[in-house]
Amino acid sequence: MRETTQKIEFYNEFIEKVEKKAINGGSQQTAFLYEVLNYMEKSDDPQIFYIPYKKTSKKIHLNGYLHDEDHNSLDLYVVDYSDKEVENDIESINMSSLLEVANRAKRFFTNAKFLIEEVLDGSYKEVRDLAKTIIDTKNDLEEVNIFVLTNKFYLSNKPIELNIPGVQTTNVQVWDMDRLYQLSIAEQGIQDFYIDLEDKYHQSFEMMFVPNNSTVDSHYDFDCYIGFIPATLLAQLYEDWGPKLVERNVRSFLQARGGTNKGIRDTLKDPGQRQMFVAYNNGISSVARFGNIEKVDGVNLYRVKGLTGWQIVNGGQTTASIHQAYKNDIDLKDVYIQAKLTILKVEADQEKDQHVIEDEMVSKISEYANTQNKINKSDLLANTRFMSDIEKFSRNTWIPTQDGRREDQKWYFERARGQYMVDIGRRKKGSKEQNDFKKQYPKEKVLTKVELAKYFMSWEGYPHISSKGGEEAFKKFMNYNSQYWKYEKDQNDEITSIQEMDNDFYKALIARSIINHHITSIVEQMKLKGYRANVIYYTTAMFSHIYKEKIDLLEIWKKQSVSTKWESVIRTIASYTLNYLKESAEDRNVTQWAKQEACWTQFKEDSTKQLSNIV
Repeated sequence: MRETTQKIEFYNEFIEKVEKKAINGGSQQTAFLYEVLNYMEKSDDPQIFYIPYKKTSKKIHLNGYLHDEDHNSLDLYVVDYSDKEVENDIESINMSSLLEVANRAKRFFTNAKFLIEEVLDGSYKEVRDLAKTIIDTKNDLEEVNIFVLTNKFYLSNKPIELNIPGVQTTNVQVWDMDRLYQLSIAEQGIQDFYIDLEDKYHQSFEMMFVPNNSTVDSHYDFDCYIGFIPATLLAQLYEDWGPKLVERNVRSFLQARGGTNKGIRDTLKDPGQRQMFVAYNNGISSVARFGNIEKVDGVNLYRVKGLTGWQIVNGGQTTASIHQAYKNDIDLKDVYIQAKLTILKVEADQEKDQHVIEDEMVSKISEYANTQNKINKSDLLANTRFMSDIEKFSRNTWIPTQDGRREDQKWYFERARGQYMVDIGRRKKGSKEQNDFKKQYPKEKVLTKVELAKYFMSWEGYPHISSKGGEEAFKKFMNYNSQYWKYEKDQNDEITSIQEMDNDFYKALIARSIINHHITSIVEQMKLKGYRANVIYYTTAMFSHIYKEKIDLLEIWKKQSVSTKWESVIRTIASYTLNYLKESAEDRNVTQWAKQEACWTQFKEDSTKQLSNIV
């Protein structure tokens, strides 16, 4: 009952944020899609239709897409949005309803030729771009991924099966409110829970110890074991502990889909193949803070009897697929999963640096161990000192008031996805404590790490990077500011100290965000047709490129706004930017063109002089 209440509170907070964004511009579906993308953190952002495309007579509906030329894949995004208010119970959705939503996106694909002939309105150039892309690449496409985004709860989490004629692989991914809720809970940090294998599960597993005889000094200290885990035990552990086991592997909230997952599922279904699972599968990599581990006499073998803070950092899909087979009553008696267990050892006198050292180790293990499923840099680096410092400043720095009143608000930096709503949910609903928290941290002043990165990179002259999506922007943002979090060696091979981040740096970060919000508001008021995100990034970059020396970021922080004298300048640049992107793309897809550095270079060469004479 308590969990249901928490889900309802999470839902209402999430939808309230969506509704507020929808008022400022666009539809509810578009605002919802943008919010969910913050949780998905894909390596590349989709092209979102400002106005969702619908053709009722043909049951077609699509909200956005992404064409990946390097991998011959196409992502289609379709939103199922209900504005029903949830009070006492969550609104669920079943498999057949989700299948119909997915089919609406499929029909866009299968009716591409019709759409090119039918969609003549210039405001739907994005739709024509996609339809043309489908026709031009149909024979080369190896994979179509349909992302169904719904603000209902899909509690069964069973995979949605769908095929598209002529396409080798079709995957359906469901992003529902339950998935968002579980993900937000999981990212809030590891809890030191203890799993007693012997007492609760009447089992243990044995592993070999990997010797470490290195004499080189390192602030990393660990013990490593390798071996295997019975599939039934792993499934039972996931059944009981669920997301807690995979908090470090945020990609684990996946259904049995995609090439890797389907291979796992098919192998487990086939009795003749089942025993070969250990040979076919790459297994899991895990970490723990402590272990109840005893040596088996006479051999290099150790019995794992219990673990504290156990985390599967690579192999979340394998674990979820094993669990799904277990739930479907597939016999797992002779199935084993190869496993690596790393016990992180941080001494008591290192307590101050435990957070940094532990997360750095886990990030590297996750990144280097993962071969089946890409781990995002933003996931790995969320716990770096730099991110933690930004979070700390956001919790301690009051926003200046303009009328002499007492300061009573702060910006809220969301280091982990869903962190803001989890913070609200920790306070009793309707209580003075919760209301005070919302007043101190208004929804409109919540910033995610990838949003912050996009705003920063655009202002610093990398709109093509921001156009590639939050993941790429975040990676470049972290590299750009590596002096605040990354240890490096100098010419004498000595480890250099990390530069301390100060309050002015934080204020300048927020100022860049204020500028981006201001430009976004103007672009939305102009109701420009198409390529909204690219227009915003390029307008911000050109505005900075020409007028940066005349703009004081700390003054913008102090006033929490951009001077109205710049409004006509921004409008002119935005209008010019949209025309440039469309015309310079020629026969190319505009969105793909905007992601290339050549696009930004050409824009500066062709337009700087002309746009410099506005003021």
